Amino acid sequence: MLEMNEDSLQWIAILMFMGFILRAHVFSRILGVEKLTVHELMEKLGANPPIVLIDVRTKMEFDAGHAKGARLVPLNELKKRVEEVKQMCPHGSVAVVCRSGNRSLSGTVILKRAGIEHVYNVSGGMIHWQSQGYPVRK
Repeated sequence: MLEMNEDSLQWIAILMFMGFILRAHVFSRILGVEKLTVHELMEKLGANPPIVLIDVRTKMEFDAGHAKGARLVPLNELKKRVEEVKQMCPHGSVAVVCRSGNRSLSGTVILKRAGIEHVYNVSGGMIHWQSQGYPVRK
């Protein structure tokens, strides 16, 4: 029988944690989720029709400042609201943003698995958006 000591249990815990953290990255590659820089996002927001921008942060984060045209769908509600998001983007193209790009990556996986054709993760999130001097609305 396999004997576990404290060091073994710590390594197992670390590996499980890393697996949890990396799962969105793995699924995003498998599903073909594309990255979008904040500069590319700004261009797509100005296109005709503009890309749909889903902000998966909390309401409090969103209210503190968001990109013009962003629609709030917190990550913890996204699975339940997928059909609503599909209605928002009849052309099948959506960008997902959060504070730094991590939660939005999980959001892109949810939307891609739901059948939305073109799903983009905004690299660097709102932190990078604001650092580049792009406007925020409150």
